[in-house]
This record gives sequence, C-alpha cells and structure tokens, in this order.
Amino acid sequence: MIASAIERSREHETLAVFRKTKSESEPDGGGSSRRRRSIDFDSSDAAVLASEIDVWVTHNRPKLGEVMLEIGAVDPDDLIEALQHQKANPTAEGMARLGEVLLQLGKVDERELAAALAQQFGIPFADLQTARPEVEALERVGEELARKYKVIPLRIEGDRVFMAIADPLDTQAIADLTHECRRIGLMMGAKGDIERLLDESYNVLMQAEGLIQAFELSDADAVRPVTDDDFAADDNAPVVQVVNRIITQGVRSRASDIHIEPGEKLVRVRFRVDGAMSEAIQLPSRMAAALASRVKVMSELNIVERRRAQDGQFAVAVDGRPVDIRVSTAATVHGEKVVLRLLDKTKSLISLKDLGMPPTIEAPYMKIVKAPLGMLLCTGPTGSGKTTTLYATLTEINDPTRNVVTIEDPVEYQFDGISQMPVSTTGMRFADGLRAILRQDPDVILVGEIRDEETARIAMQASLTGHFVLSSLHAVDSVAAVHRFTDMGIEPFLVASAMSGVVGQRLLRRNCVSCTKPFTPTPAEVSMVAEAVGHQPTKWLRGAGCSVCQNTGYRGRVGVYELLPVTDPIRELIVARATHHELRKVAIQEGMRTMQEQAFELVLDGVTTVDDVLRSVYAPGVDRAAEEPRELTAGAAALPEGGPALEMGGIPEESDGSSDEPDDPRDLSGGKSAPGAARAEAIT
Repeated sequence: MIASAIERSREHETLAVFRKTKSESEPDGGGSSRRRRSIDFDSSDAAVLASEIDVWVTHNRPKLGEVMLEIGAVDPDDLIEALQHQKANPTAEGMARLGEVLLQLGKVDERELAAALAQQFGIPFADLQTARPEVEALERVGEELARKYKVIPLRIEGDRVFMAIADPLDTQAIADLTHECRRIGLMMGAKGDIERLLDESYNVLMQAEGLIQAFELSDADAVRPVTDDDFAADDNAPVVQVVNRIITQGVRSRASDIHIEPGEKLVRVRFRVDGAMSEAIQLPSRMAAALASRVKVMSELNIVERRRAQDGQFAVAVDGRPVDIRVSTAATVHGEKVVLRLLDKTKSLISLKDLGMPPTIEAPYMKIVKAPLGMLLCTGPTGSGKTTTLYATLTEINDPTRNVVTIEDPVEYQFDGISQMPVSTTGMRFADGLRAILRQDPDVILVGEIRDEETARIAMQASLTGHFVLSSLHAVDSVAAVHRFTDMGIEPFLVASAMSGVVGQRLLRRNCVSCTKPFTPTPAEVSMVAEAVGHQPTKWLRGAGCSVCQNTGYRGRVGVYELLPVTDPIRELIVARATHHELRKVAIQEGMRTMQEQAFELVLDGVTTVDDVLRSVYAPGVDRAAEEPRELTAGAAALPEGGPALEMGGIPEESDGSSDEPDDPRDLSGGKSAPGAARAEAIT
C-alpha cells in the first residue's frame, strides 16, 4: 500500500508539472483542441493563411507529457527520466523535443508518439499500416514536396487534400503544401510509416515509360561502335535515367540485389528483398546492351568485352544515403546479365549479442571466440549472413591489446582500430594477402572467404602457429565444412588440429507483425512440425499480406544457427575419415542443436512459417531421420588411385572468384518484435 501511495503521489507531482499554467491559460479545460476532428488550411488569401498558421502554432494545448500519461503511453518514472535527460542534454537549438527524447531513450515507439501528438494537437491519427494513398492525392502534392516535408497524401475530399505529417509544427511545410494544393487537411502519422509509404507510393519505375519511349525513338540502338561517351556524357540520356531509377527504387525497396536479365523478347529487372526475388519492371529487349554498358561505365569495366565475365564496383547516393554497389556481369544467350549487390553504408553494424543466437549456442560460441588461437568458420550459402556474423565477432574481439588484420574482397564495412586489406583493388589473391599478413605480427586474422586449397592451407597453418583465424566457407551445414576442406585436398589430420568450431547459418523471412493472423495449417505442416520438435504450437500464425509487407506476408528476417565445436571425439572422427552421418550423429549426441530444429521452433513461436523453412533451411538429406551414410575422403589432391568417391557434402566453388556475401542483414527487423523474436536480428 505504501508503494502504491508513493507511485500515485509521484504521478500527481508529474502531472502537476504540466498543469502548472493550464488553469490560467485554458479556463475551459483546454478540451477544445482535443475535440477538433481535423485542422484545415486554405491558401485563397495569403494573409488569412498566415493568420491560420499563427493561430495553429500559438494555440494553447495540453503538454505532451500530460497527454502521454493520460493515455498510458508512458509511466511517471519514464517521463521524469526523459525530462531530466532533456534538461541535461540541450541541443544547439535549445532543449530537445520531449517526443524525440522519449524515442531516443526507447520509452515509446514512433506510432505511440504519433498517437499522442494527434491527441495533443486535436487532429486524426492516420493508421498508415493499412492506408492506401489515392493516386490523385499523390499527384496533387508531388514527390519532391512530399519527400522534402515528410508527408504522405492520402485522399481528396471535395477540393481538400488530406495528408499525414510527421511534424505538425513545421510551419514552412504547411505554407508550401497549402500553396501547392490550395486547401489541405492535416493528419498525424508515424515518421517511419510515412517514409515507407513514400517509397512505395512514389515508385520511380512507374514513371519510366516516357524514358523507354524516348530510348526507342533515339539512335541509341544504331549499329555503330560503342564508346564510354555514349553513356557518360549526358546524365539526362534515357538509358542513364532508367539505370538511375532502377538503383534508386532498389534501395528504397530494401533490395539486397538487383538482377538485370536479358531475354528474347524483353529485359526483366528483379529485386531480391528479404531473400526472395520479385519482378520490378520489364524493359524492351533492345535496351539490354545499353543497360549493361551503362553499368559498366559506372563501375569502370570494359564495355567492349561482352563475352567474358567481369566484376567491379561503384558508389552512389540515394536520398542522401551513401550506397556501395558491387557489379558482376556474365554473358548469356540473349546478352549480358548484370547483377548489382547493394550495400547501404548508413546502416549500423549489428553486435554479436543482437545476432539472435539462442543462449545454448551463444555461450559456447563466445568460448571459442575468446580463445587466443584456433580457427572459426561461418558456413552457409549465398545470402545467409556470413559476413555479418564475422563482423559482429570482430567487434567482440577487437581491443587495443590485439593486432587485428583482415583481408577481404571487397572491404564492406570499415572498423576503427582494425587493419583491413582489400583484394579486388590490389589484384592480389587471398593466399598472397594472407602470407603478407602473417609477416605483420597479427593476433587475429579475418579471411573474407576460403576459396581454394592454398588459402585454406595457409589459414590452417596460421591457426596452428598461435593466431586466431576467422573465415567463411560455402557448405550445406556445419558438419559439411569438414568435407569441403578435405575435398579441397587438405589432409584430415590438419583439419582436425586447426579447427576450433564451425557455425552454420541461414536467414528466414519473418512474419509481418502488421498483418500476422491465425490460420489453419495443412496436415503436412502439422506432421512436419510434430516430427521436428515433438509438439504443436498453441496458435498457428502467418502474415496475411498488407501494405507494410507489400502483400507478401513477410517483412525482415531472422537467423537460425547451428554450432559444431570441434571436440576431441569430433577430431578423432575427422582423422579417421568418418562419414557425414557419423560426424553429425556424434555432434548431436554432444549437444549440437540443428538449424532444422531451431527453424521449426520459430514456427512454434509464430515468427516464421513452414513454407519459408522449407524454402531456406529444411534439407531432407541432412535431416537426422533421413540421412544416408556418405564417405569422408581426403579430397582430390590426396586421393590414392582407385580411392573412394568424393564426399558431396558441400556445394561447388564459384568459378568467378567473386565474394558473395549477402544482402545487408542489419535491416533484419521488420518492426515490433513478434512472439519469440528474441532470436531475431535487429534492423530499418
């Protein structure tokens, strides 16, 4: 009772701070501002508009803190902490806004703040997670103004354009928007929702039809030698504008990769978002060569060479955000296919504790990472987040007492206090760079990717001579990494001695938290989950599809991991050339939890679906119940004549030598956490 009395007293004291001047300035209780359904501005008379804006800004309203207390958005302790932080940390313009401070401290989210502001200013709150902006309203405002002032036009009633705004006190925005539209009605929206809807509503590829027609009418496809000047001299050329729009929309759509694929009758442009491909636009087949040449010019590749694969990179800025783009070209039957990998430099690196590893994996993983020597591998296919895991690990082991050196192709993120060596710009191989690093007195070495026997052998020798080596490798799972090394020709005894642990990983799409709903599973789904984890979820959930997830039912991704610590029993099996089945069986007996088990547990928690587990993780040939023994050999370089067949546990090495780490797994978050999402990686 004493505690509750103290809490009530503290709440009353906090409320008193905001009601201090209220009774004097609002004798009627100040309820008029809250009863108002909307606020409208009219530009028919400039003087009247200025007066309306002045009244809007100076109108007496309840304090934001009071409103948030009354609607239950914050508790008194959080509000007092925010007020103290606001007073102790003034900005250059004065004291920071209370709402911004609450957001910064994590006391509220953007939607809660927007709802409180709507209550404070007496305007409607726009639920932008379900809103569908009208085309006529979007055209009336225009993309330039909408992006400049962070507003999203929603509808037109009569001659008034109703729009959601992130800052209701932006007087310049109100004036310019009113002059543009003549009459506007303000609604309150969350800033993040407004930015998302802007990217979805003002799709720059929808406006590419005129550029396509201009290209077809031009002489760009005339039969003549192609030179750099054709694509670099005029930034307003149709093909230049089309390529710029493709890249811009790819960044806005959160794509990790852009595929420009020539066909017999058309050029298909597709984006990979959250690991899944979707078509963005179709272009005339006559544009294929010009598109490829334009990208080559941007990445300083040879535009005359069309038969040989080429790799390059360049940097651009999209909506003020610096973006690094890696380019790969390859000849196909109908022309050159171009793949662009996008890397948004504004996204912060994720820490190891935020990767989403379950505690059963994180504890032994940290034990391996803290060791002074050894070798830790991250395995998985393209797009599984290997580079993110390696970088997160580097943040844990980097300190002033250690010399940390990396060799990468290319350097994706730059760290303070770490020496990073690029491969692509210097022309050296991983093996050459690794030899040079070993003469630099390193403590920790990160090798971007092990691609061949020479690099693998040097890395293992480094781990055996007192260094801690981190690297990535293509393999189906953690156990298959052993077979990849022996397949390269590394002797099993060297593999067993050098390796400390292997982490296998995948990324699953997360159910969109804005449209997740219960559903009735199929008998096959029920049977599969029951077989994998032994019981059923209390409620089956999946995304129904909404504007937030672009009707896919998924937004963001979550990681699943399996860790193979190389213990003495595992080492004995490696030296004895045990089969994949035998190695996996012993690892599970020692406590290894497979990716399949963790993936189906996420289904139980409502984080993802069986369909996505089947798409990304589930492999019957790797499942414990369906495994067939396979032979572990020493690899092609060490096989005696007439020896056993090669192990096929891994996937073939890529021939182009390009690094293939995936889309930025830091945008893994799709909003508020769904149930069980503690294992999810945090993102946009």
